[in-house]
Amino acid sequence: MNRLRAAALPLLALLLAAPALAGWSDIPSTDFALAAPPAPGSPEYARDFEELLKLQAARTPEQCSAAAAQAIPDFRSLFGASGILSKAEAEAVAPFVDRASKFLSKVSGYHKKKFSRPRPFNADPRVQPCVEKPSGSTSYPSTHAAAGVLDACVLGRLFPERAGILGSHGRDAGQLRLVSGVHHPSDVAAGQDLGARVCARLLKEDDFLAELASVKSSLP
Repeated sequence: MNRLRAAALPLLALLLAAPALAGWSDIPSTDFALAAPPAPGSPEYARDFEELLKLQAARTPEQCSAAAAQAIPDFRSLFGASGILSKAEAEAVAPFVDRASKFLSKVSGYHKKKFSRPRPFNADPRVQPCVEKPSGSTSYPSTHAAAGVLDACVLGRLFPERAGILGSHGRDAGQLRLVSGVHHPSDVAAGQDLGARVCARLLKEDDFLAELASVKSSLP
């Protein structure tokens, strides 16, 4: 018996020294598959530019200003000045929702690197952005579109009576990326789909749900 106990001690020590189970923010980006963007020369690729040029011809200075104000795909940039939440409500939820946005950006960044799609203005000089041009071949998917949907989804759980207007505002973030000429329509569609799937996954994670409940209980 003593020999058995002695043999078990090293195993027990290893178990005690093992790191804690990974949390929701450590979910691998590879868990969220994404189809490739339209190939150059395909009908879908051509339709992307047709839609962009139509939006470019019809856009207003107000739309360009709104797009410029959402320069960063996080909660504060996309929702902080929306007027949907009070200042106190926004301050209460910002740390948690920004963490979800950061996780989403990591997932989106993985796919951006994988596909390395040029921005529309780099592929066709007829596309003229009305905001500062993002750098690099990182067009697909749109992180702004993904974050708009994800953040709206999380906020909808915190403020269910405003879920509809939050969702509409979140989708508008993707539309502004088209109007301003910095993303292809297929980038935005893929981003919005990714944001919805990331949110659905997070809402199945016990630690995420526990944090969500804690934030909700502390709302002003």
